[in-house]
Amino acid sequence: MAAVDDAGLIDLVETYEQSFEEGQSPLVREMDAGGGVDAAPRLAGSEEPRIRLVAARLMQLLPDEGHVAALEPLIADSDPDVAALAWRALRNQRRTPDWRAALERIAADGPEERRQAAREWLAER
Repeated sequence: MAAVDDAGLIDLVETYEQSFEEGQSPLVREMDAGGGVDAAPRLAGSEEPRIRLVAARLMQLLPDEGHVAALEPLIADSDPDVAALAWRALRNQRRTPDWRAALERIAADGPEERRQAAREWLAER
C-alpha cells in the first residue's frame, strides 16, 4: 500500500476512534502501511490540538523508537486530552535507552503529576 497523506491518516485515526467493532486491526494495519509511524512525530508539532491528539494516538497504536522524542513534550501539552494520551502512548513505547532517558528527565523535571509514575515505570523490569 502506498503512503497516505496526513489528512488520510487523520481520517483513519478518527474512524478508528469511532469504531466499536472488534475488527479494528485492519485500520491499524492501514495506518501503519500508510506511513503513520513516520507521520506521527510531524503531526505532533501541529498548532491544532486535534492533530496533536491524532499524533499521540498514532504513536500509541504504532510504537516506534523514534516516537519518544515527539511524545516527551506532548505530555506537558496545553490540551489535557493530548497530554493524557501522550502519557499513555509513552508507556506503550519500547524500553530503549532513549525511553529511559526521557523518563529520567520526566521523573526529575517533568509535569508534577507525572514524576512519581515516571519513577515507578523506571523501577519496573
